[in-house]
Amino acid sequence: MANHRVLGQLVPDAVSGHVALEIANTRAGWGGASPRDYLVSYDALAVWAGDVGLLTTTEVRRLRSNARADPRSAQQAVDAAVRLREAWYPIATSPWNDRPFDSQDLERLGAAVSAATEVSTLRAHPDGRVVLDGGSVATAGLRLPVHRAALAAYDVLASGDVAHVGQCAGHGCGWLFFDPSHRRHWCIMAICGNRAKARAFAQRRSGGVSDASRLHPTGR
Repeated sequence: MANHRVLGQLVPDAVSGHVALEIANTRAGWGGASPRDYLVSYDALAVWAGDVGLLTTTEVRRLRSNARADPRSAQQAVDAAVRLREAWYPIATSPWNDRPFDSQDLERLGAAVSAATEVSTLRAHPDGRVVLDGGSVATAGLRLPVHRAALAAYDVLASGDVAHVGQCAGHGCGWLFFDPSHRRHWCIMAICGNRAKARAFAQRRSGGVSDASRLHPTGR
């Protein structure tokens, strides 16, 4: 797990290789006793969304200003982002953990996608596709980063790329990454990978069980 500062906000490093997975990584320590949440305010949400490419610099500036003028709606948008993240993470990790998609999580994601679709316009994407844009500052208001994150998540699910989502094996991490090769084990080799190697070495010396034994049974 790693982070950096942007416009005074602490944001997680973008390590997943796919923008749709970055909202899952706004929480560090999935499944651990002391998780860290990066979505601590609307400023944090907007700055993070700009950092991963969901918002333009102009959109970030306008949304931060609008949030200061309407703190109640800003907090509601943060709450919506957290709900989306909490539904998306178990969906995204279902194939990795060999479990079926949870219907309630799909329902929550579906509601977020529907809300985004209602204010969206079709836009030409640089890769040649035509996609829904999640709206604009004028049409989506403070929910704009949530809408765009929801549509990105749906795109991964609808395309079947969710089968290529990996989950970091690092102790107390759980960050996600896009892994078409199914050979990656760590979100950041230099951090989680090296820590796991050091822990495995210590555990071998003491006769314990290393993180390596807990890797996905398919060898991902």
